[in-house]
Amino acid sequence: MRNKWIILILIQAVISLVAGILLSKMSLIGRIGVSTFYTEYGFLKDWYKGFAAVFIVQLVLIAVLWVVKRTTTYKNFSLVNLIFIVIGLIGLLYTFYDFTSTSHKYMNSQFHTGGYLFWAGWFVTCLFFFFARVKPKPASAPATDYTTNTTDTTSNL
Repeated sequence: MRNKWIILILIQAVISLVAGILLSKMSLIGRIGVSTFYTEYGFLKDWYKGFAAVFIVQLVLIAVLWVVKRTTTYKNFSLVNLIFIVIGLIGLLYTFYDFTSTSHKYMNSQFHTGGYLFWAGWFVTCLFFFFARVKPKPASAPATDYTTNTTDTTSNL
């Protein structure tokens, strides 16, 4: 049973590793831009920092979907998972727009592939949770108070 979670995390680790490596392969113009103007993206210049960022986001997504699937009904979980899929589609479309219409189009195609791999990992996790079984949290029985007597036995005499 734990093997399926290990497999999902290993798949995400491989996708994140490849994405981190590809995101670090930005063009010279991209490196200059990240070093001078967009310093908040400086972590993408090192593959291991890009890997860590992508992997942490994927692990947070796995944790959120696991908690939602374990604590809510299947209908509510399906709604949440579909919302995450829609967020992923919007993110993928925005990434495509950003890489083709803004200054990011001057980045290397390997950098673009790393960005698309992030969203591929997102969809792998969402689809995995549609098919994976998660034990629901055991429902606790309501507490019964045996100290008070609610029936009136004096009227039966």
